[in-house]
Parts: sequence; C-alpha cells; structure tokens
Amino acid sequence: MKYTIFSGCLIQTRFPEYEKATRLILNELSLKFEFIDTFSCCGSQIVESIDESLLYLIAGRNLAIAEQRGIDVILTLCGSCTYILKKTRLKLQDEMIRRKINSKLSKIDLTITHPVQVKHLAEFLNETPIIQRLKSKLKNKIYLKVALQNPCMLYRPQRISQIPPTETSLIIRLLRECGMDIVYHEFQDKCCGGTILAFNNNIGEPLVKKRYEAVNKLNTDLFIVGCPNCQLVYNIFPSILDSKMPPSIFFPQLLGLAVGYSLQDVGLSRNIDFEKIKKILKNLPQS
Repeated sequence: MKYTIFSGCLIQTRFPEYEKATRLILNELSLKFEFIDTFSCCGSQIVESIDESLLYLIAGRNLAIAEQRGIDVILTLCGSCTYILKKTRLKLQDEMIRRKINSKLSKIDLTITHPVQVKHLAEFLNETPIIQRLKSKLKNKIYLKVALQNPCMLYRPQRISQIPPTETSLIIRLLRECGMDIVYHEFQDKCCGGTILAFNNNIGEPLVKKRYEAVNKLNTDLFIVGCPNCQLVYNIFPSILDSKMPPSIFFPQLLGLAVGYSLQDVGLSRNIDFEKIKKILKNLPQS
C-alpha cells in the first residue's frame, strides 16, 4: 500500500509539528508514504457554503493528483479535510458529477477514475494490523491524566464518515495504549467552535469559554487534539480570550514520545506552553 499525508493549509502554516510527528510514527511503523507538494486547501466548509460545485472541483483536484501518483490511501490530519475529501469521494461515484469535474480537470491534465481512499490518521492507526504494530513499538508508558477534543467532522455525518455513531473512541484507544487516563468532559465529542469563533466573535467567544470552563474543572495534565482547528481553540485562543487551559498537544506527538522520540523530535518546542510541557513530561527525553 502506498500512502500520502494530506496536511491541508492550516497545518502547513501554523502547526507543522503535527505533520512532523505523524511522519515519525509512519516511519516507525515502516509504512511507505509519498510527499505530494501540489495539494491545495481541501476547499473547506467556507467554499462549501458558497458554491458546492466549486468545492467538488477543488477537492476533486486533490483526489486526482493522489490518483495520478498511484496513492492508495490519503491520510488526513484535520477533521474538516477528512469530511470534505470523503464527501467529494462519495459524490464522485456519481458518473454525471465525475464527468463534469473531469471535463474541467482535463484542462490541467488530470482525471479521476477511481477516487483514492481517505482516512483520518486516528482512523487508520486503529486498523487491526496497524495498531498491533504500533503496540509492539511502544517503549515508554506515559501515565498522565488527560482530556481530549475529538475532531467532530471525523465522525459526522455518519453517511460520509462511514464510522458507526457509537464509535468515537479512536484517539482514546491510542492514548490508553500509551498508559494515559482519559477524563471525559461534556464537549469532548462536540464541535470545538473554531469555525464560529473565526467568523463571529459574539457567538464564538462564549461558546469556546464554556469549553475552557468544563476542561479546567477536570484538573488534567494535558489536553489532546487531532485537528488544527481544535488546536487553535485550545492552544492559541485561551491567552487571547484571557482564559486558562492545560497545555494542548496533538495526539501523534504523544504517540511519538511513547515510541521513544524526544520532545524536540515531535516538535513540542513549537508549542506556546513548551515550558509547562517540559515540566509535565520531565521523565521523558527532552532532546
């Protein structure tokens, strides 16, 4: 199988450490993946809300590039990217829609024949042979109390995600394998509010502050995310909104620590709460 990582736009510009940690994990698992530097933004809900046909063209171009390069599976790191690419892949099964998109893609020498599979990293790492291989690589148990925010669009709508509505524990399962105690909070499986916060502060600020209040009551060591939008909400915005949160990091960064990489290796030095994180993880290699 041949894989590629679809990092979208926000990870490349704000959180490259998320992709770096993901690459380390894939390398550790001896999985072959190819870097594609011609991917664009997935299209996002912004385009979807304005012109759905344009969304399918943008996302379709990304799928066509992957197909042209012989990719079997696109691994996504963002909830929104996962949703958009999966939605487009399903739409392209309609021959009429596929013909319309291909008529435009042909102008740039691209075509879609068999849309490539799309899986979020958490979804992929939970596949039986992959998680078994990952478990065999674990070297450090990380006994911490953590809370998390699930990427909401990884799971919904179910007709697109194809993940059973009762199965929202993909990241939790990975963290527990590393020794972590996961504490539930009422907003864990709901939207983080990032998109609303970006466009309407009057609605967004009270919404995310409710999430901060709920998490702070748990007294956890760290907060874990699997989406760059969530990281903006839980890592960047608390200081802007004069709020407090435990340090927030990406789940493959913790997996990287568990298989033996250092804090520097997995990119934690880029985190604005790095000094706090170093103290919390003082028993693990720092560099």
